[in-house]
Amino acid sequence: PTVSLLFFFLFSPADFSDGVLITQWPKYISSPPETSVEMHCYQNDTDYDYKYWYRQIRGEGLVLIGSYNFNSPSSEKGFETGFTMSGTETKKWTLTVDVKEGIDAVYLCAASLHSE
Repeated sequence: PTVSLLFFFLFSPADFSDGVLITQWPKYISSPPETSVEMHCYQNDTDYDYKYWYRQIRGEGLVLIGSYNFNSPSSEKGFETGFTMSGTETKKWTLTVDVKEGIDAVYLCAASLHSE
């Protein structure tokens, strides 16, 4: 049988600095192993240069995957492979994840005027 991976997303404003309103999509993704999925974020009212991706596995804390600023992605330890951050414009950025069996998680994005 094919095992599917389900990602849960939240649509919520991120409150870094002055209250950044971020739209994140898609809300849910279910994909079989050995494929890749894309998730996107868009900062509605700001043009902040520092963008972040986080992952939370059930029962664990929020973990920073990496940051994306000035068209330069930077991955945290443990996320160097299987996770690709990109962006085509200041307002929109994307995370591509290689799907592995058995990892259900919540992915969140944020933006900030300054680096953390």
